[in-house]
Amino acid sequence: MASIFISHGRQDQPIVNDFLNIFARTNLKAHVLEFEPYRVPPWADIRDKVMGSMAVFVLLGPAVRSNPYTQNWVAWEAGIACALNKPLWVYERVGEPVEFPVPYCTDYVLYDPAQREHLDYIRNVVESHDPTPRLIGLGLLALLGFAAARGPGAAAGAGIGLFLSALQSASSPDITCPYPTCGVKFRAHTPVPEFLCPSCRQRLKLSA
Repeated sequence: MASIFISHGRQDQPIVNDFLNIFARTNLKAHVLEFEPYRVPPWADIRDKVMGSMAVFVLLGPAVRSNPYTQNWVAWEAGIACALNKPLWVYERVGEPVEFPVPYCTDYVLYDPAQREHLDYIRNVVESHDPTPRLIGLGLLALLGFAAARGPGAAAGAGIGLFLSALQSASSPDITCPYPTCGVKFRAHTPVPEFLCPSCRQRLKLSA
């Protein structure tokens, strides 16, 4: 079974539950280590699970920032993804920024867990990593909703292109952080016109 490695803070259970519910509706396995056995030393098991996964998801929540132990593990897991050239998706809740820079990031998703279309969008991101994905009609509607939220003209003609882009590997980033101390390239999946760069945590604006 294809899998995705989930990097997160152990105390951010509501955020983890959001994603476990999403994975339950797909054909992919979520590697969430506190819910499955792992061998000692844990770093070797984590390395092997990241190596065998289609991507790594970093779930930014308050627990990631509040505990140095968690910070070190999340940073190390992101570093393995970088070394293995794995897609690394950073997920952050709208209105709940976490001051934790992730220098290697291929895709950034700012979402509202109260919005069904946002969760459907994430489900299609998950399914895009499945070698044998199921039908995805609902996800196209969700993505059109994301495009519509960015402006009246954004949805017209852009929804299908953005949707297909979400199904491709991160090879043509649409954002380059303009700050001279950063310069990271990534794709932004968000209806919010202003947000914090996932790498340097400085404010960015999407082009009109």
